[in-house]
Amino acid sequence: MAEANILILSTDSKSFEYINSLLEGEGYIVNSYNDADSFLIALEEKSFDLILIDMGNKNINGIELCKNIRSDFMLRHIPIILFVEKQHTIEKIKGIYAGADDYIEKPPHADELLTRVKASLWRAKRDLDANPLTKLPGNASISKELDKRISAQEAFCAAYADLDKFKEYNDYYGFGWGDKLIQHTASVIYNAIKELGGENDFIGHIGGDDFIFITSPESIENICKKIIYDFDISIPSFYKEEDRKKGYIVIKNRKGIVGEMPFITISIGVVTTRERKIIHSGQIIQIATELKSYCKTFPKSIYIMDRRRDKKI
Repeated sequence: MAEANILILSTDSKSFEYINSLLEGEGYIVNSYNDADSFLIALEEKSFDLILIDMGNKNINGIELCKNIRSDFMLRHIPIILFVEKQHTIEKIKGIYAGADDYIEKPPHADELLTRVKASLWRAKRDLDANPLTKLPGNASISKELDKRISAQEAFCAAYADLDKFKEYNDYYGFGWGDKLIQHTASVIYNAIKELGGENDFIGHIGGDDFIFITSPESIENICKKIIYDFDISIPSFYKEEDRKKGYIVIKNRKGIVGEMPFITISIGVVTTRERKIIHSGQIIQIATELKSYCKTFPKSIYIMDRRRDKKI
């Protein structure tokens, strides 16, 4: 687990100089902050594998920070360890309920600290099947999330988003450009859900240019419309200037025929549990894939809702 990135928030400079040196001595990359604002900015700008929060200062609301991190689906997978005074039993309980994974009593002993840090990092690596490019949850997490909601008999919408003609684009511009476009697509979907969705919404990366996101029936159409608008308005920036001027790229298809390919579009197939009974996650993926394929018959970015209902006997 060497070279894991660890984020620390504490105002206790003497104690955490010791902790920093201890963790860095084990090969970890440590980022320390003594105020919540800088801490939150770092969370948005960098990628971390573990968060350590000192609960011993009244200027740091560790409970609220835990809740905020757990409500953000881009951050909720990061393990959190709290440093708590031994006598503050209620703080330990509140911290765990707020989303912390573990706590360490102050002052921390070196062996205990390193053991708990290593254990948290190991569990996170075991449990998280994040896509390495976007850091979004992968297939195992997607299936688990869908099955959990199906078992709870929730009314929800699952949307399968896919880029049209991405392979041709990737062949033309290369993997570097293709990877940036995939990361951008993840950001477009994430920002739309963050702005218009709810705190329990979910986004996962199946692989390549395929994404799944889950939201409420009340939010789905506005989210899809925003994804399409933001994607279409930004996609020209992923083409070289000469291609932007033309509005297309010249490619060879699989039969070796040269032709013009317009800018990439996005297709979204949406399944809802409100109108029909869904038994398992595979059923959702199958229906969403069919809808997405139908979307691709249109020469534009589009979303299509599955409005079919179960037949009444």
